[in-house]
Amino acid sequence: MLNHSYKFLGKYIIKADLHCLTGLHIGGTDEGFEIGGIDNPVIKDLITGYPYVPGSSLKGKLRSLLEWTTTRKDAVKENNETKDVERTRVENMLRQKDGKWSAQTCNCGECDVCIVFGTSADTKGQKEPTRLSVRDCFPKKVTIDIWEANLGERIFTEIKTENTIDRLTSEANPRSMERVPADSVFEVEMLFDLYKEDDTQKLKKVFEGMMLLEDSALGGSGSRGSGKVVFENLRIMKRKMDYYINGKDETVIRLNGYKSMRDIHKNFQIIFEDKKD
Repeated sequence: MLNHSYKFLGKYIIKADLHCLTGLHIGGTDEGFEIGGIDNPVIKDLITGYPYVPGSSLKGKLRSLLEWTTTRKDAVKENNETKDVERTRVENMLRQKDGKWSAQTCNCGECDVCIVFGTSADTKGQKEPTRLSVRDCFPKKVTIDIWEANLGERIFTEIKTENTIDRLTSEANPRSMERVPADSVFEVEMLFDLYKEDDTQKLKKVFEGMMLLEDSALGGSGSRGSGKVVFENLRIMKRKMDYYINGKDETVIRLNGYKSMRDIHKNFQIIFEDKKD
């Protein structure tokens, strides 16, 4: 049940360019059953045919990375004694069944990850309104122009062939994978809702996740070279209640020359020190 103290105070609008430094593969509908079909196609817009980055893929990856780094004290029972133990969200969610370990999405409803990214309807803890929404990311016009100029008419992707090698016979088993070409750029837009006075501090988690993603991989085959991305040209605006009710202007957050996700995360307090209201 939601606490009655929640009140909509406004939101941050975060925009950036998602620059693919290597090919990017985010899977779409399987076409492998067709003659000449691709084993692993990327997801594409049904109307334009352009590949895009689903908001769910970006948000899910950010959340997954943060669950490995975000800690919280959990009540753990050991030898019939309950203790508060500092654990990551992944450690909290680890479960063993039939001799196998698995970790599901954190659903405690109380940690910063759950508050920022949301929880399911069956959450047992206090359920807070989700703070972060992530739009689908579509390619920039300059990227579309480059695709059309260099790949051919109505061709927006590349085909990468990979092989698995039999360790005894050295026989190759090739398969093809569709990727968005390196140097493609997609437009990112994220919305961060404010319901409490201290919610701005929770926004720091978003930049932490973006920093982690730059040193990880987005989409499939990350361990085999795909999915290296960086965030560029970051813009942040704050829209208070007056923006929506009384037509007041939004506030542009000055980044003071900080460009990298690490710089923004490291200097978060300086950048947002006057943005609590």
